[in-house]
Amino acid sequence: MQKKEFQKITCIIPVRYDSTRFPGKALALINGKSMISIVYRNALKASLVDEVIVATDDERIFKHCEKMNINVVYTSKDCRNGSERVAEVARGLVSDYVFEMQGDQPLVTSNIINGFIESSLELEKKYRNIDVVIPYAECQGECIKSEDILKVVVTESERLVFQTRQPIKTGFRTLGLYLWSRKSIIKFSKLPVSKIEESEKSHPIRLYINDFYVQGIRISGSEWVEVDRKEHITQVEEILSRRDF
Repeated sequence: MQKKEFQKITCIIPVRYDSTRFPGKALALINGKSMISIVYRNALKASLVDEVIVATDDERIFKHCEKMNINVVYTSKDCRNGSERVAEVARGLVSDYVFEMQGDQPLVTSNIINGFIESSLELEKKYRNIDVVIPYAECQGECIKSEDILKVVVTESERLVFQTRQPIKTGFRTLGLYLWSRKSIIKFSKLPVSKIEESEKSHPIRLYINDFYVQGIRISGSEWVEVDRKEHITQVEEILSRRDF
């Protein structure tokens, strides 16, 4: 399926410096290249994405992006999470869809991005009221125990109805990609933070609390490492070395 000419998809990559578990991780080197530059270049290669923007409130990240010829914009320091940062940029765009990609996902290639967007647009035809599409994958073993990983409840129609950091055996986890309609992410950003969102430190919970239509797409494969901690850099480099081989 080809994206219709009038459908504009903007990829916005929210990045902050003060990550709780790994401060400054966007500038961490992976095989000699900054993580944010790898993520940005992968998104830039995706043919279904019309524009790629890095959104940050940090001067160090902003200056690094400028030096690397990365399209970057400043956002306010009032954003409570990545999606609110993306929404702040989206308000100034003329775009049908906003593809939110986290800056800590160097293993997400252009092929993965294109496949996810293509499948999402197909689902938009089937389920007209979708607000956002999020990929999910199998979650077993140690994955269930980790509070870094969001476990998700999935219905028969692959609608996502709740997620949590707690070690529940749903069988699946979410992955940090989102294809939003522009109006939905702006609406999301204006809603208050609930007690459970605050307790779990997980802003996607706001989607379920406020009855957003969250559609899932299952993605296979186990080599999906989000860089939440320093030790994940080594894991990513090992996976990339096998891919190059």
